[in-house]
Amino acid sequence: MGFSSSEYAGKPEFDLNPKDNEESTSKSSAAYDSLSKYITFPTLGQCDWWRKAGPTLGKLLRDAKYDLCQQFQYLYLFGMHIIPMLGPFPTDRPGLYRSVLGGLGSLEFSQNFTQSQRTVRIAFEPTSHAASTGEDPCNRRMVNEALSRLKSLSPQMDLQLYYQLITELTLTDEEERILSNRNELETQPGKTQSILALDLKGGDIAVKLYLYPGLKSAATGAPILQIVFNSVRKVDHKGAFSDSLALIEDFLRTAPPSISVHFLSCDLVALRNMRFKIYIAEFQVDFKRITDIWTLGGKLQDQETLTGLRMLRELWEALKIPEGKRSQVERPTMPGDPPHLLPLLFNFEIQPHKPLPQLKVYFPLTGINDMTIATSLTQLFSRWEWSEPAQCYSRDLASYR
Repeated sequence: MGFSSSEYAGKPEFDLNPKDNEESTSKSSAAYDSLSKYITFPTLGQCDWWRKAGPTLGKLLRDAKYDLCQQFQYLYLFGMHIIPMLGPFPTDRPGLYRSVLGGLGSLEFSQNFTQSQRTVRIAFEPTSHAASTGEDPCNRRMVNEALSRLKSLSPQMDLQLYYQLITELTLTDEEERILSNRNELETQPGKTQSILALDLKGGDIAVKLYLYPGLKSAATGAPILQIVFNSVRKVDHKGAFSDSLALIEDFLRTAPPSISVHFLSCDLVALRNMRFKIYIAEFQVDFKRITDIWTLGGKLQDQETLTGLRMLRELWEALKIPEGKRSQVERPTMPGDPPHLLPLLFNFEIQPHKPLPQLKVYFPLTGINDMTIATSLTQLFSRWEWSEPAQCYSRDLASYR
């Protein structure tokens, strides 16, 4: 069982060039401070991305015990290759493209905790100025450029799944024209169609692709569930996912209307190693619904599933998330939003020739005090004998303030 924690919540100010011989501040790292002395950017917007987000990434890497060489390596990757793909730095300027990511504009940092280690992840929506000027209103252009750039940096990346799925799950030129002619583009709650996530592991990157078919559903009239399942079946030429897909589809077709399929993700690896994650939202937020989904309506009763359910109950009771029915979210979350805004999120991970999916649940923590969350998690980490995060999680979180 892993635990994901989004760390970037604010917009602190940092000097680009710290004073010589000054120790790294608690809100940055020695690697960030050293790179900042000589790194330059062609635009003020890119400089802002580095100044506002770079210190947080540097600190995440340091706190997760990446060695110094890897800290420099990943900070350089961020500054020289990812920042140019983030688009304008987020401001209150009218008409600026808004990503569905809940971090800083089109960027979000997170950590994944396991019993023995932490992995830092950079998630971003490849974006350009064209998404804000009207030239590319659905932000379709940059993802191909971003993946080509990442492929040149990490040759083991395999883009076959991307090329097979992109037109199945996102708008074509004709479908975008349909929405535009109907004057429906501006009424959509979000225009994000693709997000990339980079797991920073062992001096390399593992790239994940997230595809959001909401706009395609609006243009074609096809339900998102149908679009997602048909797209997986289209690339599954040997039927390796047939059993698990049928099990999930059967569960979802009889599920209450408070459940909806939202998006699909996959690793950009060789097709023989492919796996998929189907993400659903549950707008009825209570532990009864968690239990029903976690066990697929009672069909999953193995020891691993039941142990995970017990841990989920401990987590649920510790976090005290408000129960009740959520409404459809019309925008990305913002600081100050109440704790009863977001639904539960689940993913069903399916692997070739494995009849049962693996599940993960994401608890909505918007509006709940960070230190309250940290204290609860630290107590649970200790109870579960996850010694490393138990010792450092609350301390590290407090140091970002």
